[in-house]
Amino acid sequence: MKVLVLGLGRMGLLLASALSSAGHEVRGYDPSGVARERASLSGISTAESPEPEGYDAVVASVPLDRSPYIAREVCPRIRRGGIYADVSTLKVEVNRVLRSAGPGAIKVSVHPLFGRGAPGIAGRPMVLTPVEDADREFGAATELFSGARIIVMEESEHDDAVARSIVLPHLLGYLFRAASREGPSIPSTSRRLQELAAAVEVEDPELTAQLISRSPAAARVLHDLEEALSAIRSAGDPAPIFRSLRDGWGDHEFLYELAYRALDSL
Repeated sequence: MKVLVLGLGRMGLLLASALSSAGHEVRGYDPSGVARERASLSGISTAESPEPEGYDAVVASVPLDRSPYIAREVCPRIRRGGIYADVSTLKVEVNRVLRSAGPGAIKVSVHPLFGRGAPGIAGRPMVLTPVEDADREFGAATELFSGARIIVMEESEHDDAVARSIVLPHLLGYLFRAASREGPSIPSTSRRLQELAAAVEVEDPELTAQLISRSPAAARVLHDLEEALSAIRSAGDPAPIFRSLRDGWGDHEFLYELAYRALDSL
């Protein structure tokens, strides 16, 4: 397939390299000359414009706040039967735009569940949120992202999971890092948690900010967090609150041992 990757940031460059390695004929476009030069040094040919004509598939890996706009502008110009793949982290808004783009392109709305440290996409999970025809889109995603493990999920369920599994841990990582950066520390598992929390510093803070500001699910999660913290602060004895919060966690001793082994391996 002839593939155009729009956006040559960390994820776009990773996907361009993986698609090229899978045998696709890949070109990348980015308005940044620095990004285009970096792609060229990585062996990715660059395009002069984002025009989709002549390509079998277009993969949009652009900033979250640009995803709906790019989908609205580019998807209708793709040939009938071609693929428009959006790889943004939130899906409800962009999928709404893709549905309004009209017939023609196969709309593949995926979220790669891996970051820039991944060596490729083989065996890596990618969530597919169906836009119009789940079976057709699953087939297109499997063909384009060969070797990836495609998981199908409804878009609002996906965005809710992103709020709880990505936004919340990143936010807590920032807060934990800020609270523990200064002052004494002791060589314990908490020290390992500090090191783990420091990983958020390599992520783009703009992405975390946009995930919070553009996701109703994230707003709900933050509201729940604020209510829990308020209840803990105002309680004379917070032990009942902690007991209620950990209800349903299953085997506490097993979870502790699992977490301890994981932290100890860092």
